[in-house]
Amino acid sequence: MRNIKKLCMMLVCLTATAGYAQQVLVENGKIVIDASAIPNTQVKKARTTDGTNTKRGTNDATNISSVVSDEKVYYKFELSPTRFTATWQDAVNRCKDLADDGGGWRLPTHKEAVLIYILWPELRKAGLTNAAGGTGTDAGGDGTTCPYVTYDGNGTIKMAGKSESGNFYRCIRDL
Repeated sequence: MRNIKKLCMMLVCLTATAGYAQQVLVENGKIVIDASAIPNTQVKKARTTDGTNTKRGTNDATNISSVVSDEKVYYKFELSPTRFTATWQDAVNRCKDLADDGGGWRLPTHKEAVLIYILWPELRKAGLTNAAGGTGTDAGGDGTTCPYVTYDGNGTIKMAGKSESGNFYRCIRDL
């Protein structure tokens, strides 16, 4: 019930501004979310973590999995066309090491993953396929779990085991 309330609050916050607060764009064949009309940051997000599949990382801006990193969405980001399954730590590293189109990829924060879920119908129309993917934030977990947005048509946010290799992830890149 708490997760549904969180998702509803995010939806209200994201759509409260005049017009459409965020938009899906296709720029030079790249699928982009412009979140500049909602609370956002223009400080590039961390791409790495000192956390592991069994412990939390530090709670500061140098850690993609921290509460601090999750405070605001990045104002404009590109979504990778590819999704994959991995453990949480492997997903963090796979995005960090992704060299496609010059590199700079990372996992989305929890708030960014929720935004991706909300915009998923438009992202599919823009050309993304399959499930969107999970989050880089382990805040709220016990060190061995992280919030995971399930793209099942219900907007489920569940705690997923960081060591589970069957969770889907998709990298994003700050623009």
